[in-house]
Amino acid sequence: LFSGLYLNELLIRLLPEQDPHPATFDHYAMTVLALAQGRALEPLLRSFEWRLLDELGYGFALDMDRLGQPIAAAGLYRLQADAGLEAVGQLQPGVFHGSELLAMAEADWSVPGALAAAKRLMRQALAPHLGGRPLVSRELFMTLKEPPRD
Repeated sequence: LFSGLYLNELLIRLLPEQDPHPATFDHYAMTVLALAQGRALEPLLRSFEWRLLDELGYGFALDMDRLGQPIAAAGLYRLQADAGLEAVGQLQPGVFHGSELLAMAEADWSVPGALAAAKRLMRQALAPHLGGRPLVSRELFMTLKEPPRD
């Protein structure tokens, strides 16, 4: 239920009014159905967020950096808003390991840390488009804590 609320809030906040996005709503319907079937929550939400960003023109490659260089599994990267991933030379807050990014590109959630990194990445990617206001559904998650589903 909370996840459905989150999906709805993303659509309301990010989609321009009266601007049809049939592919987005098709994916929304499939995601809601998958949630109702009890499928793993986090991969469904990350997939929806990723496709929504892409549909709105805010997507970026997960296997190439912003300069067109392939992501190196041993490399470190940060997200540059509206530009894509940028290689960095040292570990710092908010960076992503190349191996996590490559796992995300393949939707391989068996790679340790990939799902948590995907959540951080989607939060960073969505933030500039949410107008500086927090998501009400996220605050609701924090206060009520839906029971975890694997």
